[in-house]
Amino acid sequence: MNMKRLVALAVLIAFIAMLAPVPRALADGKASTRNILIGGAAAALIILNHNKKVHQRYAEDAQRQAALASQRDDAWAAYRSEVQAYNHEANMVAELNKEVAYQHSIIQQQRQQLASANANRTVAMPAPLTAPAGSHAARTSSHDLRVASADGSLGWGVW
Repeated sequence: MNMKRLVALAVLIAFIAMLAPVPRALADGKASTRNILIGGAAAALIILNHNKKVHQRYAEDAQRQAALASQRDDAWAAYRSEVQAYNHEANMVAELNKEVAYQHSIIQQQRQQLASANANRTVAMPAPLTAPAGSHAARTSSHDLRVASADGSLGWGVW
């Protein structure tokens, strides 16, 4: 209760001090004008600094957004590049498959021509020498040796 009385007394003294007459300030016109100009300059400086900070934040936000957009664009560019590389590889594989198929057909034609040529004429070959068991010559059949033509060149063989 003692605390309440002190607070009430402090508030009462504050009200009485506000009602007391205040002496007038003595100022000439030059000092007043000077103070107004200094106050105006200070206010302008505060406003300029505030605007500078605001514009700096706007620039930082714009730069951040541009960086994010650049990263997004870079990701899309990398994705498109990978898609193009994949398509290029797929086209190259398709072309190589065509080339392998063409070469396989040529080999098959040559085998057929060789088989028909060998069926029409057979060159008598001397009897093969016996080779030790397990060597390459021992594994070669006499059918493989019929591949030699009359002029002595070797063909593809029979597969």
